[in-house]
Amino acid sequence: MAIIGDQIGVPFTQEEYDERLRRVRSVMEKKGIEVLMVREPINVHYLTGYNTIGLSNYEILFITLEGDPTLLVRFLERQIAFITSRIKDVRPWEDHENPYTATRDVMVEKGWLDKKVAFEKSSNYMSVKDYSLLTGALGIDLIDGSGIVEEGRMIKSPAEIEFLRRAARFTEAGMKAGMESLAAGKTENEVVARVFKAMIAAGSEYPSSAPIMTAGWKSGIPHTTFNRLKLKKEDVVLFEIGGVYNRYTAALMRSAVIGQYDPEIKLMYDICVEAFQAAIDTIKPGVTSGEVDEACRSVIEKAGYYENFRKRTGYSIGSSYPPSWGEGHIIDLKKDDPRVLEPRMVFHMPPALRKYNKFGVGISETVLVTETGCEVLTNFPRELYIAK
Repeated sequence: MAIIGDQIGVPFTQEEYDERLRRVRSVMEKKGIEVLMVREPINVHYLTGYNTIGLSNYEILFITLEGDPTLLVRFLERQIAFITSRIKDVRPWEDHENPYTATRDVMVEKGWLDKKVAFEKSSNYMSVKDYSLLTGALGIDLIDGSGIVEEGRMIKSPAEIEFLRRAARFTEAGMKAGMESLAAGKTENEVVARVFKAMIAAGSEYPSSAPIMTAGWKSGIPHTTFNRLKLKKEDVVLFEIGGVYNRYTAALMRSAVIGQYDPEIKLMYDICVEAFQAAIDTIKPGVTSGEVDEACRSVIEKAGYYENFRKRTGYSIGSSYPPSWGEGHIIDLKKDDPRVLEPRMVFHMPPALRKYNKFGVGISETVLVTETGCEVLTNFPRELYIAK
């Protein structure tokens, strides 16, 4: 199935998928793995294009050192597997069947049970109980195949970067709509409805992470979001949203106040902006994750607000499904981390400070590591927004 414009179809060329598969096989060969069972849906999507909202349905992508991959999916997913991926060998299991027995049947047919088989034990979509049922059905010991696909996802291709640029435009539309709709008397839900409408109207798909829009005292509590709170004068409002293009997210954080505000709010926001700028001024190939984090962190520590920070500076971002848009498990920017940055890595970098239970401010961008430094992919004014 060829790409059908911006409609449903396979998002990348066959050459791109061949290269991704080559990288996975290279790691498999080094680790002595003959069959890799890929369970994480975003990894299946990354390697094949297969794209469904039925994320909780059991699926396995089988990768061998040679030959075409095999995809085992619920029968209801069979048609979308053919439409959105380049997989020719799609094996369905039906709702009255045991998917783990179906997995064994495929492996017996292919002669894989006597091979060195690895499984993605780190998958967010495989419970301990499910894994126990799978290994019981297979009757073999499975090597841990966690991180093999992720190793290739760390460096983005030019096509992936283009998808992130498009996603950034959706994000910016949502942020603009959110800021412009702020007013005392409105509820958080009314504002977020405008954010959603603007992003979706611009072309975004459903988000990989719930959009954050949190106001007043709630903005001082990390990872709170909208829940019918009515906005009032002097409220601080924190936005963190991400538009999506072909499952690629470009995230953006900004802060606002409604009417008059405590001067410390502006002070803390300006510290976040300065810390962010110090971090991106440090980014270039060859520097370490820890060095970027130190650049950000030192600004905050010097200003005396470390206790209001106490987190990492950023994390990898790219293709994703709910519940998260982040790839921090692949690589992130954190204290004393010796990992080295390379061209075409992409990070979401959200320095934020909070007076816990009072207010919180922050700023973020989605940032691409280039050959000589970095490029900020998102584009939105960095000033503290003042709503009337």
